[in-house]
Amino acid sequence: DKYACWCENITSHKAAAIEEAQADLRSYGQSILSLKGFVATRISEIQELEAAITANKEAQAQATTIREKENLAFVSETAEMKQAIAALEKAITVLVGAGKSVALVQESTAKAQLQHVISLMPLTRSVSTAKMSLLSEVLEGTSKYMPQSLTVQGILKDMYETFVQDLESSTSTEATANRNFEALIAEKTAQLKADETLKAKKEGEQAEAEQRLADTQALFDDTTAQKEADIEFFDAAKAACTAKHEEWTTRSSLRAEELEGIEEAISILSTDDARSLFSSAIKAGKEVGAQDKYDTGRNIAPALVQIRRVTQEDDSSVSKAYEAVTKAAKETRSLRLAALSVEVRSAKVGHFEKVLQAIDSMIQVLKEEDAADIAKRDQCKEEYTSIESTVKDLSWKIEKNDAKIAKLTQLIQLRTEQKAQTIQEIAEVEAHMEAITAQRTADNEAFLKTKEEDQQAIDLLMSAREALSRYYKKNKIDMGKIQGSVKGALLQEPVFDVSAEQAPDADFSDKGHRKGEAKDIVSILTMIIEDLNDEIKNGMKDEEAAQLEYEGMMAAATKLKNELIAKKVSLEQAIAQRDAERTEEIEIKEANQEDLADEISYKKSITPDCDWILRAFEKRAAARTSEMNGLVGAKEFLAGKQEALLETDKKSSKTFDDNALSKVKFLGLRR
Repeated sequence: DKYACWCENITSHKAAAIEEAQADLRSYGQSILSLKGFVATRISEIQELEAAITANKEAQAQATTIREKENLAFVSETAEMKQAIAALEKAITVLVGAGKSVALVQESTAKAQLQHVISLMPLTRSVSTAKMSLLSEVLEGTSKYMPQSLTVQGILKDMYETFVQDLESSTSTEATANRNFEALIAEKTAQLKADETLKAKKEGEQAEAEQRLADTQALFDDTTAQKEADIEFFDAAKAACTAKHEEWTTRSSLRAEELEGIEEAISILSTDDARSLFSSAIKAGKEVGAQDKYDTGRNIAPALVQIRRVTQEDDSSVSKAYEAVTKAAKETRSLRLAALSVEVRSAKVGHFEKVLQAIDSMIQVLKEEDAADIAKRDQCKEEYTSIESTVKDLSWKIEKNDAKIAKLTQLIQLRTEQKAQTIQEIAEVEAHMEAITAQRTADNEAFLKTKEEDQQAIDLLMSAREALSRYYKKNKIDMGKIQGSVKGALLQEPVFDVSAEQAPDADFSDKGHRKGEAKDIVSILTMIIEDLNDEIKNGMKDEEAAQLEYEGMMAAATKLKNELIAKKVSLEQAIAQRDAERTEEIEIKEANQEDLADEISYKKSITPDCDWILRAFEKRAAARTSEMNGLVGAKEFLAGKQEALLETDKKSSKTFDDNALSKVKFLGLRR
């Protein structure tokens, strides 16, 4: 019953394990196909992104090369135009002075200035042929016009205005081209960054999928091996249980049949009629001389049964200058212009060098302030843009960190459960091995005990047989061939009543008179000895078969145990690797969180200054423009220049002088 219970439990457990392994293999197989498809898709997408990144970089390089060539041509052309404009301005000033006082300016000086202007005319700008011919005739003295004539001055002024307009136009065109270039590069850079970020993401997904694929493939292989070992063990256990059941059924049946036969035999042989019949029908000794040709009418051949088992990121000029500066100071509430207005008011007529220097210095300061504000504004915009981009990127990364950590945690939990199940299965296999070993040991001990008892019985029977035969051997009485027979065992001479008066029989029997009975007893003892000896042989045969069956089951169980241990080691390695990846991912997440906190903290620290400059930029620029207009107007009055001559743009208060013209930057064109 214990063995049958074990058989039912172990076969049910292994059948369930085999079915579970088949379900796991189907799941692993589907996961492997899905992961292989995912990896192939990521490889194709990464190749497309690499091609797009390469094309993007080539387009940026090509656009940069073209822009550099265009900018180089612009710089060269504007340099020539600025020299020509400066020369025209100086020539106009000299010729205007010559027209007012001939004593102050010599005709040769006027011609020299005119010659200088002509020599600096840009080759890239076309000038009216009639005007150039007139100027050449003036220089050669063949013209009716003097160099300081109004006609010549008009031509030069016209050329001056034309060049200034051309310079502004070129600068505007260059600024537009540069903005377009910067917009293109910004767009390309943003796209490049997006492509590279996406590529890195997909590469990460590919690497992760490849690792999961390797893990799943390893589990598939381990589960396949375990399933095969379970099947082998199941087959061996089933065969052993089937054989044991058949053996038990056969033994039970035979035992019952044997007992029934024995009881029936005893019943048959114990009756009075049987004794009487045996007494008269059985003679002493062994019947000899019988021939098989005679049919006795009875089939006395015995039935033999044998069971076997099988196993498996100027004054009036000063006053005008003073009024200009004072007006600008009031409009802008500038203390430095108010201080400068006092300096202008106290300056002596004809000695304006220091005042002009102060004005130039202040103009330079205003330019520097303008540049600093622009730089600060641009820096703040760039910082805000960079911080926003970085915060978004870090937030995205942290989100991905959380997702990966959760995924790794699920994998670790799954592998841990599989490991626990594997450990349990190992324990079950070890328990089974201990059980069958204990059973085998018990069966072997029972065999040895039975064998010893049979051997002792044989020894005892052989001693009895020797004692019984000793008399006949000593007296050299031949009992004939000893056979297993029961003839004579039931013989008993009848006792008859005799007359009281009749003398008892006093004749002595011969010394070999009872040798027949002795022979029958010796034959029975011999038959029992031989049967016990055959029982020992059959027991040894059954013990050998049981031992081979045990060794087969132990081999299958050992193989299954080794497969389960290998699976346990594989799961432990997978858990350790996933735990290391999760720890690394947690560290990366913490680093991203620290970077995010740093970005937010940095933004908070620059927000007061940046928000102020962004709000006050236009107001400060307008104030500086008013200050600049006042300073330029004061400088013009002090220098005795005509205001109309110096205006280059009715919408602008900018003017040219010997020192400042070459430095003009057309700030109004700044975007």
